[in-house]
Amino acid sequence: MILDGHKVFGGSTEGEALVIDEPFSFFGGIVPETGILTGGPCAGQNIQDKILVFPRGKGSTLAPYVAYRGMRAGTGPKAILCNEVDGVVAMVSIITRTPTVDRLSPDPILTIRSGDQLRVDADAGRVEITARAREATRGG
Repeated sequence: MILDGHKVFGGSTEGEALVIDEPFSFFGGIVPETGILTGGPCAGQNIQDKILVFPRGKGSTLAPYVAYRGMRAGTGPKAILCNEVDGVVAMVSIITRTPTVDRLSPDPILTIRSGDQLRVDADAGRVEITARAREATRGG
């Protein structure tokens, strides 16, 4: 299955999806030294080397700083997919140089499951689900 969207920050990667089905912030949402999520439906899971999928950002302008700390520690996501990227999530993408796509159709929150294997071509605004997760897991 192919999802088409809008490039926020370019690049390409492949990896496993981690879907958070509620707004997300790097500030207060992760431990940057480990990549472990601290709250919400996916608390305890790790974003390291995952393709992070969430509807939109929330909260503080400190999020880019926290994301940068995670990137420096090697615990950041491989890519970010959102329904709608705001200025804070855009800054996270730019500072960490993380391929990011938004405005995807069909809706990535309803289409992608945690554990799905994805191919992201952010330059083209395209995401391909290359393999489905064995278990239907959404939001943890």
